[in-house]
Amino acid sequence: MPTRGRIKQSPPEGCLWIEGAAEYLGKAPSTLKKWRLLGKDKEAGMPSFMVGGFITYKIADLDAYLEAQYQAARNPALIPEMRPPESRLSRRQGSQGRRGAT
Repeated sequence: MPTRGRIKQSPPEGCLWIEGAAEYLGKAPSTLKKWRLLGKDKEAGMPSFMVGGFITYKIADLDAYLEAQYQAARNPALIPEMRPPESRLSRRQGSQGRRGAT
């Protein structure tokens, strides 16, 4: 990644540059950049911030994100394959709702 004339030094203590954060999470740096642009990094609980013009993440936030992913993977309510089957509406019930709406 070009540094545009800036010298990239070590990140602040307890932090990683975006490349290190991506490696830490097993993601591509481009994925983290996309998440950052879309605001998904903040939604996931790992907000990024700038230090010296470089995108930075706190390791504690990355650990919390990984723990949340682990907990979600263990929660049957969040895994469609582990949920009991849901009852289906018949076609007749679904079409009645449409006719009444028009």
